[in-house]
Amino acid sequence: MKNSNIKYIFNSEDAIFLAAMIFQSYQLFEKEPLILPKGFELQYTICALAGVEEPEAEVFGFIAESPDEIVIALRGTRTFKDNESDQDLYQVPYPFVTNAGKTHRGFTCIYQSTRNELIRELNRLSTTKRLFVAGHSLGAAVAVLATLDIAINTGFKHPAVYTYGSPRTGDPDFTSRFNQTVKNSIRIFNVHDIIPTLPDRAYPAPFTKDGLFYRHVDTKVPLSFQLNSLPVRNHEIDCYFRNLSKKNPGFAKTLCYETPGFCPDTGECVPFKGLCSENSGDGP
Repeated sequence: MKNSNIKYIFNSEDAIFLAAMIFQSYQLFEKEPLILPKGFELQYTICALAGVEEPEAEVFGFIAESPDEIVIALRGTRTFKDNESDQDLYQVPYPFVTNAGKTHRGFTCIYQSTRNELIRELNRLSTTKRLFVAGHSLGAAVAVLATLDIAINTGFKHPAVYTYGSPRTGDPDFTSRFNQTVKNSIRIFNVHDIIPTLPDRAYPAPFTKDGLFYRHVDTKVPLSFQLNSLPVRNHEIDCYFRNLSKKNPGFAKTLCYETPGFCPDTGECVPFKGLCSENSGDGP
């Protein structure tokens, strides 16, 4: 499928497929077998440095290729170091495009640590193929950072990016530059998921001298599922997959049937109805 200048419209099949690809990025991190649909082959494992003062290398995702498409899939927070990076919300100038505003320091440092290798591997692949960049949570923010870089600094001028449960990534200047450049952008979020509300839109002075300001990128596609667990069940890629599958159940069923193990197990994507532990109030 050739690249197009036409603004990309949400496609349920792409959204379901890419959610499953992101699930596989978690499997890769957990050292489970990577399962890809027929026709796709693993081209590169993405490793990056997570953490603030003493960052450590972790597996964050992969690049997979088929005869027609290339997919970059990126996972979200799983470790203490990831959480450190999530909370490092001070801003730095976006380093890969001039005059493109400022971005979240923790997310930017993760992407910067893997950027040269990722771009090098991507440049080995054919620009006649359609490129998807997909990420969940922390990986969604990294996907946003990567997509603007790719659109301006590689031969893939019209990448399509799908994010799920993404936090805000940059300031209004960055967001404006991203929206002007990346037309094929779909930001899927659960209205009951707390992560897309972070970082806050504004941290006025004296938090920093001039304050910090964040904005989401386009184009938003809201979902609504309330599973009574803001940062877990309301946020997990498994539950995003389950609820997106309702938009095209025939496609989702066929996708999962044709490649056993490719789709996530969504059995826990039901409302949590537990009570406090019987022993939680016991005194000494």
